[in-house]
Amino acid sequence: MANETTTITLNDLTHTALIEPVMILALSEQPGIANRVCREFNLVGKPAIAASIPTETSWWGSPGAASDESVDTEFDAAQGVALGNTAFSTGQVTITPSEYGVAALMTDNVGEDSVIDFFNHSMRRMLHVLTLAMDVDLLALLGSLSNSVGTTNTDLSVANMISAQQGVRTRGAVADSTAYILENYQAANLETALSAASTSVATYALATDRLIGYAPTADHGMSSIRHSMNFRGAPVYVTGLTVTANAAVDAVGAFICPTSAFNDANGSTVFGCAWKRLPRFEAQRQAKLRSTDLVMTARWGVAELQDGAGTAIITNAAA
Repeated sequence: MANETTTITLNDLTHTALIEPVMILALSEQPGIANRVCREFNLVGKPAIAASIPTETSWWGSPGAASDESVDTEFDAAQGVALGNTAFSTGQVTITPSEYGVAALMTDNVGEDSVIDFFNHSMRRMLHVLTLAMDVDLLALLGSLSNSVGTTNTDLSVANMISAQQGVRTRGAVADSTAYILENYQAANLETALSAASTSVATYALATDRLIGYAPTADHGMSSIRHSMNFRGAPVYVTGLTVTANAAVDAVGAFICPTSAFNDANGSTVFGCAWKRLPRFEAQRQAKLRSTDLVMTARWGVAELQDGAGTAIITNAAA
């Protein structure tokens, strides 16, 4: 037959595709670790560029030392003998906020022709990106913790996980909540080690649930907070944002005491952050360009508050 009527002959009436009013988001690391673990200090609206936080210097001895060194002998008193004065002293931690920002220029045509509200979409994604950038700066501090466990170019082990927690306890931290932060490959090594620890489901529960408190989460870390399991009762967060060490041979995770009312009150929170400008989204019209500048900025900083309340976990990174 000839002269058929088709979508080709009616191409002014038919279209190859209709754009659906949705946006499939790009895959991404998940932000928010800093929000969960850092003690916050607020400098917004205050005339200062940094937060200076006093710290107490131990004047009675060092935790974790031999019993005769944990408390100085100068506190032994004798009847009828005047006590000598002990000088109390302090130090300080300074958190200096840095500026974060992301910008885009959206033409009027985008706003007029797009099938989605691209203005609001951009605002949400900008906040996502800035939060990721803040997490990166926090996680870079894991490698600067003075105490560490693990062997270079060697897979993470169950013994490493236990040792990291024991070290924090030995150093005198008092905490009602703790957490592990592991790089993806470290978490994979740990799960492999746990699986290899037993030969059947029955002994697996005995070997891990009862002795080392292992419990996988219901979603195995697939949710946005990346909480993959509990180990010794502490949540294990998994991320790909951690730094490397030893010429990128190793990945850096940590066992830490995160912020909580109890941890803060006992000086056991490892990291603190300070806000100088909360995330601020602004739009500025560019008439000649028939466009709008979309800008989001923030001022935020992070620092160690209590070095001894965290242990770096430095083990083999993925090849």
